[in-house]
Amino acid sequence: MCATGRPSMDSLKLLLRFALEGLHGQRGRSLLTMIGMGIGTASVVVVVSIGLVGRDYVVSLIEGVGSNLVFAYGTGIGPTPTELSFEDLELMQKRVRGVAAMAPVLKDASNVPIRGEARVISVLGSTADYAPVRNLKMIQGRFFTDAEDLSYAKVCVISKELWKEYLGERPLGEAYLRLFDLKFRIIGVYREGVETAAALESSEAAGMVAIAPYLTIKNVGNTRVVDVVYMQAQGPEYVATVVKDTREVLVSQYGTLDGYTIQSLDTYLVLVEQVSNAITLGLMGIASVSLLVAGIGIMNLMLVTVSERTRDIGIRLALGAGRRDILLQFLMEASILSLAGGLLGVAIGAGLPLFFGVLYDVPVPVSGASVGIAFGVSLAVGVFFGLYPARKAADMNIVDSLSYE
Repeated sequence: MCATGRPSMDSLKLLLRFALEGLHGQRGRSLLTMIGMGIGTASVVVVVSIGLVGRDYVVSLIEGVGSNLVFAYGTGIGPTPTELSFEDLELMQKRVRGVAAMAPVLKDASNVPIRGEARVISVLGSTADYAPVRNLKMIQGRFFTDAEDLSYAKVCVISKELWKEYLGERPLGEAYLRLFDLKFRIIGVYREGVETAAALESSEAAGMVAIAPYLTIKNVGNTRVVDVVYMQAQGPEYVATVVKDTREVLVSQYGTLDGYTIQSLDTYLVLVEQVSNAITLGLMGIASVSLLVAGIGIMNLMLVTVSERTRDIGIRLALGAGRRDILLQFLMEASILSLAGGLLGVAIGAGLPLFFGVLYDVPVPVSGASVGIAFGVSLAVGVFFGLYPARKAADMNIVDSLSYE
């Protein structure tokens, strides 16, 4: 012992050797206790990894609809019709700042003969920017160009669902589609970037759909309102500006935003982050129960150890060992159990997600923070639950412990 009352390095080494010898003397129980702590630690890391995978999946679905996307539309609800007009669109094109691409959508319908039967399909009119803004993927052919839009070209692209029904998935060649009693040449087949049921349900481009140039549909179609305007901001930092300017345009036109909706995907991303964090914290709480159980296992093991070594403790006290030395020795034993269990748990908790990620070629994120927290908590649990048995050993009466049988 140092003059300051603190244990010297030599005495700490000696106590560590006693602790290791004590654990070695009960290898079976020590191993089971470490495995219990390892399972608890691993469960916390794995649960966080599962939460991160779920969050990344949902975020990828949202971002698959379009990046930095802002959209405005009239709900059609209220005492007067609330739809976006061509004048609204022109003002947005002039006044809204920070827009990299804008894609207004006109929505109409037309009868198309398919397999001898007249079928009603949706017809969208939009600009060439619609494909990149809405993240459409071309299966065949190409999307129409700005030049074709400005020249009122009678061309269109069709959804893969319409392609399957109308052409039986045959190569396009010189295929035509009759819309509004006019022949439109089919120049491409598309699919959406996100094809989950929830995304397709709310997408105007899903199902039996043909998309033609905006000016062409405005000229030959029946619609006189803009269904929705998609605006892709120049970057994430411009999204708020686009939303603000769009709001100001509509307020200047109608004096109110009642009946109109302006949204950005950032709103959904923030919501996903909040929900994901709440779910992950809840799952971490549930997984932490296993750490609590493992801590109780350490306490149980240490209490049994103290009971079995009562005479040894009494002899050491009688030979001049300090009570602090006894306390430190048993705390070391509990710490070694929790440390070994924590390392085992981190190896399992981080290794399993990485293994399955490589096995199924899917990126599985492992949170470094969760690994650090899980390991730190496991060590703290071991020390906390080992403190009572260690104190009980240190506070033993020398006479009673020597006479213990």
